[in-house]
Amino acid sequence: MRINKVLQVTLFAASVFIVNDVCAQTFTSKFMPKPTYTAHLSSGQVFFGTGDIRGYGILVAVEKSVFKKSVRPFPVFQVGVGLNFETGIRKPVNILHPDGTLEVSSYGQSSKTSGWATFKYHPFKHSMDGFSITVGPTFGVTQSTSEKSFGLLNDPYLGIIRKSVLVTENHFGLGYRVAVQQHFAITDHVFLGFRADFSNDVHSDINTFWGAGLSYKF
Repeated sequence: MRINKVLQVTLFAASVFIVNDVCAQTFTSKFMPKPTYTAHLSSGQVFFGTGDIRGYGILVAVEKSVFKKSVRPFPVFQVGVGLNFETGIRKPVNILHPDGTLEVSSYGQSSKTSGWATFKYHPFKHSMDGFSITVGPTFGVTQSTSEKSFGLLNDPYLGIIRKSVLVTENHFGLGYRVAVQQHFAITDHVFLGFRADFSNDVHSDINTFWGAGLSYKF
């Protein structure tokens, strides 16, 4: 009798343990799904063309893991969409040096807003965790303003006065963008890092960007 009672108690305890374990796994899989999306916010400095126009850029993007199995902090391959806004200005220079030499440079302004289809690959998932390369096509609009002509007047009280005639151009264009990124895990969901981008389009509007970013995995 004692053996039967011990056996019954043992079976009952084992049953409770198994049911509890199954319920815990079900709760975890149902209410705590594995993160598959990553949102990015990056900002930094942008150089237009040869770098004579400088400004700032902002990037927002959302990416989804292609494969269910992931390696911290990011999956091996992700696809997504991004929105880039970049703007810069070149201020005109009118400097009359003491030796009578006049230093003059022209005014320029450029802004570009583009959408970006992103394809991100992590080539060194085991040796460089968080390093990735992103490529993809872009489509956007560029607005540029330049001086069509200008004149200088030497006022005895105000100094050199510049009068300019400006011309503004807008155009749409297809292109591409390439980014190299390195992120570092702060928590299981939050990441900080830096990136460097290069973009070009059919109008040869070349932009170079570098900056820092915040990412959130959900």
